[in-house]
Order: sequence, then C-alpha cells, then structure tokens
Amino acid sequence: MLSLRLIVILVISALALSSAAMALQLGEKAPDFKLNDQFGKTWELSALSGKVIVVVAANRDSGRAMGPWVDNLKSKYGDKIQLLGLMDLHTIPGIGRGIAKSRIRKETKDPLMLDFNGATAKSYDVSSKVPVVVVIDKSSNIKALQKNDYSEDRFKSISNAIDAALK
Repeated sequence: MLSLRLIVILVISALALSSAAMALQLGEKAPDFKLNDQFGKTWELSALSGKVIVVVAANRDSGRAMGPWVDNLKSKYGDKIQLLGLMDLHTIPGIGRGIAKSRIRKETKDPLMLDFNGATAKSYDVSSKVPVVVVIDKSSNIKALQKNDYSEDRFKSISNAIDAALK
C-alpha cells in the first residue's frame, strides 16, 4: 500500500506537470476558445483562421492595465489584425454577471470576450498581476507572448511578431 507521503508527492507532481503542459508556448497551437463578448457576439478561434489575432487577456485586478496595449495596437494596426480582449470573470457570481456585462459594455466598444467559468482565461495564463498579450498567426500558432505591463520595448517585441505574421 502506498504511504500517504508518497501519494501527496505523486499528486503534487501530477499537478505541476499538468500546469506546465497548459502553459502557453511559442510555436504551439493557441488554446481554442468560444466565448461571447459584452455585446453577445460569439468569438471562436477556429472561425478566425486565416487572420492574425492578438488576444489581450486579464482579470478584474489586471484589467485596467490592458488599456495601453489595446490602444497602441488599435492605433498601429487598425483592421489589419483581429484584436480581442479576454476578461476572466469567473469570480463573479451568477447574479452579478448581467451587471458586469452591462458595465463593460458602457466602458468599451472593443470586443471583450467574457469568460465567466475561467477555463479559457486559465489556458491563456491570465494573472491578477499583469495582462497577457498573445500574438496568434494565420495558422493559429502562438508567435509572441508578453506577460507584462505595457512598455515601449515590450510593444516593439509584440509589433515585430505581428509584422512577421502579417507577411
């Protein structure tokens, strides 16, 4: 019979391996998603094939830091890319979801996919500390990744990946 200590070690190891396997990796396929935005439009990664997609993801704590990323990406690329926000809202109880959606609708006209169960946000490594910016090429592969607050150098890195993906 396995000792309790060995069982605990095995469980911890399995959890570490599964979270490492879920981490975003450059060159790998982007995690699929199918989410509605604040206006009710459904966004699905597979339906966006053939487009360069940039996902800027955050949760309630890191959400305000999305602004500089989104504003600068819109300014530089306009309609050349599909820019999507992803908001992890899994901590909002069911009764508050309509209020959250309404508030987001008033705050931004940009599509912001609302993840009320947190699964997509988890697959995109959403953090409470900083936004996550993911560049996805026309074949749905991850070309660049930033898990930081906005800076000119970080934006340049993301821009270089977008430029290469648009060619």
